[in-house]
Order: sequence, then C-alpha cells, then structure tokens
Amino acid sequence: MLFRLGLATVLGGVLGIDRDLHRKPAGVRVLAMVCLGSAAITMASIAAMAVPSKTPVDGVLRTVQGVLSGIGFLGAGVIMRAPGKEQVHGITTASSIWISAILGMVFGLGQWELGLTSFVLACGVLVIGRRVEALVLKFAPSPDATSSSPVSQQD
Repeated sequence: MLFRLGLATVLGGVLGIDRDLHRKPAGVRVLAMVCLGSAAITMASIAAMAVPSKTPVDGVLRTVQGVLSGIGFLGAGVIMRAPGKEQVHGITTASSIWISAILGMVFGLGQWELGLTSFVLACGVLVIGRRVEALVLKFAPSPDATSSSPVSQQD
C-alpha cells in the first residue's frame, strides 16, 4: 500500500515541477495531492470490492468515472481566457492535473509498470512538447497573414 501511494504522490509531484517552473497555478503540491487522492480512492474501491455484499462488481469503474468527472472541475478552474483576446491559458496545466489523477488511479490499481511508462511519457510531453511547439510556431504562418485573405474578410 505504501509503495502504491508513495509512487503516486512522488510522481504526481514531479509532474507538478514543470508547472511550477512555468509559474502556473497548479504545481507540485496540487498534482501530488491529485495523484495521491486518485490512488487512495481507487485502492479503497478495490478493497470494498473484496466484500461483495457492500460493493457492486462495477465499483472500481464507478470510482474511475467519479474521479475523472470530479477532476474536470479542478482542471476547468485553471483554464482562463485572456480578456478581449482569442487566447486561452491553462490548458496544459489542466491536462497535467488530469494525467496526475489518472496516474493515481493506475498506481492505486497496482499497475506500476503502466503508471511509470505513462509518467515518463507525460514528462516527455511537458519537457519536449514546449520545444516542438516553438518549432512549429516558428515555421507556421501567423494568424494575421491568414486573416488578410479574401475568404477570411468575407466571414
């Protein structure tokens, strides 16, 4: 139990380091808590399923649905639209919160190989993804250039 909960907490927190480094609202503590909470509730669901009279067979699936629904509200709270602009901020932080919840559930289920693999990939996306985005934006046409086309002006 300590291994599952500890792994979820530590790796959720490590995901949060990237958010802290970029001065985002949800960092180490938030993602560690989300991951730990997801792992704990998933483990509690498994334990409750061991007593058939108290929990239906689909109890774990209901837990997964509940965690993912609930975490959506937390993620939505960090997504903001810039006043008077078409820019939205916080989507990466929201997705980090979401993957942290999923990692917690995976570790709670005892699937540490799946969890570690997912964690490594998530870290890769956070670290390498910023560089890929910068490269794409460097070569992509600016939105201003496309808005001057006749089709855009008629819309």
